[in-house]
Amino acid sequence: MARRFTGRFWPRDYWGGIGVILFLVLFYAVALQTVFAAGGQYGWQDVRHDDYLRHIIAFSFAQAALSALLSVLIGALFARAFFYQKLVLKNAVLRLFSLTFVLPALVAVFGLMGVYGHAGWLAQLSAWLGFQWRPEIYGLSGILIAHLFFNIPLAARLFLQVLHSIPHQQRQLAAQLNIRGWRFIRLIELPYLRQQLPAVFALIFMLCFTSFTIVLTLGGGPQYTTLEVAIYQAVIFEFDLPKAALFALLQFGFCFMLFAVMNGLSKTPDSHVHSTALWRDKQSSAVRIWQVFCITAVLLFILTPLFSIIGAALRADALFSAWRNPQLWRALGYSLSIAPASALTALGFSLMLLLLSRRLRWRYHTALADGIINAGMLILAIPTLVLAMGLFIRLQDMDFGRIQLFLVVVMCNALAAMPFVLRVLAVPMNNNMQYYERLCQSLGIRGWQRWRVIERHTLRAPLRYAFALACALSLGDFTAIALFGSQDFTSLPHLLYQQLGHYRGQDAAVTALLLLLLCGGIFMLVEQKHNHDD
Repeated sequence: MARRFTGRFWPRDYWGGIGVILFLVLFYAVALQTVFAAGGQYGWQDVRHDDYLRHIIAFSFAQAALSALLSVLIGALFARAFFYQKLVLKNAVLRLFSLTFVLPALVAVFGLMGVYGHAGWLAQLSAWLGFQWRPEIYGLSGILIAHLFFNIPLAARLFLQVLHSIPHQQRQLAAQLNIRGWRFIRLIELPYLRQQLPAVFALIFMLCFTSFTIVLTLGGGPQYTTLEVAIYQAVIFEFDLPKAALFALLQFGFCFMLFAVMNGLSKTPDSHVHSTALWRDKQSSAVRIWQVFCITAVLLFILTPLFSIIGAALRADALFSAWRNPQLWRALGYSLSIAPASALTALGFSLMLLLLSRRLRWRYHTALADGIINAGMLILAIPTLVLAMGLFIRLQDMDFGRIQLFLVVVMCNALAAMPFVLRVLAVPMNNNMQYYERLCQSLGIRGWQRWRVIERHTLRAPLRYAFALACALSLGDFTAIALFGSQDFTSLPHLLYQQLGHYRGQDAAVTALLLLLLCGGIFMLVEQKHNHDD
């Protein structure tokens, strides 16, 4: 086979990617070395004989497994019902499911408390009907409800993509052979769903295992504590840094193992679903009733917390008192500074890594190119809280001002957003390399001229989409600011957590609504432009 004409490789054009790799290696090494050093003060015999630690580890795995199992089951049922029903607002539902992906966890928690709390909508409805039943939002039930709120839409979108991938010829042939009902599911749909089921389960399991904000706010006590929450408690309440480092070390080991397992499974499909017309067999009346019930129940489950936030925040007394609070304006200012700075950092790092990776891939160094991309994905194996924990221990003796704290939080948020930015930009950037590299080599188009003439036309929409996604994720991130935040250096999620902890419900309602509007507005606006450009 003839080798591809590769042209000259200009190292100076890719110093940016090499520099990013060196920075990431140094950044992770400093944080992890600190965690290893501090955690080493506890012997492994302490781990084996610590009943509380064994309980934390067991609960971390159990709640993640149960959350993932329920999310996959309900998500698959909803996806199948949604696929076969002809709904006018299908695109609106898909956008709602996209919104839950970037919705800050604390905003969702506040909304869920307004529905399932002791004084929530369900409790009020129960009292109105004459029952003395009150739902319990704290503990395992609250954790599961919050995880289902976020992960049912994710699982549904992934399974919808699988159902869309089934050739319509198979559906028509099954209809001609009168293969319907459970036989159709078993023979036609299940083989496709089974291919992606392990990967979807592993993805949601890892998201639930590394869940921090939800368990911190809804855990309700030591009985329902995960490793990440135990790290935070050891730092903030006990200031036992060696103990926190040991927990961080265990969390790193488990996450690295889960990351390896997830990568070993088949890749999940792209969650972007096109609602194009497909051939669907007619469903029986009983099946249609069940499907409508399933869709209605899930949509009510997703929408009621959002309505609860809006209703609580639009009260006149809440709006009047909250907007006069200087802490809200301070938190808003920091959030609107941290989010775009983190998004730009994630975007810049990702672009430099992809420029180097696609050049190496063009020169047939595929393994090295994949390794460079995995360097940007490393935050999936090293949770943000573990990284922040190492930096917290390393910097505790230094007199840091707000600028230094700002830079630390921006960097942690940027690294957390990088995997999503890389996923958005990887395909269009590699396509540009395949389509236009020979033309650029023959005409001598390089650097800024290549961007102006070639790259910007195809990358403009993906870049805008990636920036909005990173900005929305950073805007609602609570992990890094939980360790480094204070009264003078705060953000909207940090302020919302303090308001919930002090039972300032009216102020929390306005803060939650503001976060909801900011994240939702950013993402929906750019997603609409992205779909229009496509």
